[in-house]
Amino acid sequence: MSKGVMTCLPPQDGHPGVEIIWAADCREAFNQGVKLAQTWLDNARSGWLWAVMIAERDLLPCAIERRAFEVGFLSRVHQHICSLRCCSQSAAPLSLEL
Repeated sequence: MSKGVMTCLPPQDGHPGVEIIWAADCREAFNQGVKLAQTWLDNARSGWLWAVMIAERDLLPCAIERRAFEVGFLSRVHQHICSLRCCSQSAAPLSLEL
């Protein structure tokens, strides 16, 4: 049985990183997701977050790569949201209305 392949999300915005082990080599797809999320965050959040993610994710050939891309993308956005919560002056919890 294979030991798996590790992907690493580096610490960002004061939020810790994480290591994730995949059954296949998904490092490139994972890193693409992280980079795309960072680009979206850096560019005044142009466009809809979900549309940006889906458009790029669907270009990947197999399900495990698409999943790795999603995890990388959403993990980077999660780090950013958590850093905003930690740095805010308000003690109010983050709430979203859908």
